[in-house]
Amino acid sequence: MSSPGTGKNDPLPVKSRQEALDWARQLIAHVAQTAGIEINSEPEQILFNPCVGRKGESAPDDRYTLLYSVHSDVQGIARHNEVIRSARDLWTKEGLKISDFREATEATPFAALGARHPGSRYFATVDSTGDKRMALGVTTPCLMPPSASPSAG
Repeated sequence: MSSPGTGKNDPLPVKSRQEALDWARQLIAHVAQTAGIEINSEPEQILFNPCVGRKGESAPDDRYTLLYSVHSDVQGIARHNEVIRSARDLWTKEGLKISDFREATEATPFAALGARHPGSRYFATVDSTGDKRMALGVTTPCLMPPSASPSAG
C-alpha cells in the first residue's frame, strides 16, 4: 500500500476499491500462510465505508475505508498463541508497530494482536473469536478512488 505524507492536507493514497480489496486479501493470506493456518471458505467480510473526519465531517469525493476480515478454524489455546506470535514476528519484521498483544490463557482464552503500519497507517488484527476460531482482519486508512479528484483542504 502506498504511503501518504504526514501532513493533514497531504493527498490521500489513490486506490480503487478492487485494488484495496486485492491488497487486503494478499496481506491476510500472507499472514495465514506464515502462521500455518487456512482461511475458511465461508464468506469474507468486506465493508467499504465513506471516510468520516474526527468531527463527523465528510467530503463529496467518494473517499473510503475498507474493513476486511476472514475466519480460520484454529484448535486450542496453544495453537492460538502460536498464530499470534507468528503474525507478531512477521508484522514486526515488516515494520508494523504492535499496539496490542495478548496471549490466551486458561483464565482468559482469547488471544489478540493488533498492529499499525506507521507509513501507510493501515491496522491489522488477529484475534481469537472462540476456542476453535480466529479472525484475521485489516482496516485501511482513507483512500481516494482513481476517478475522484482530491478536494481542497
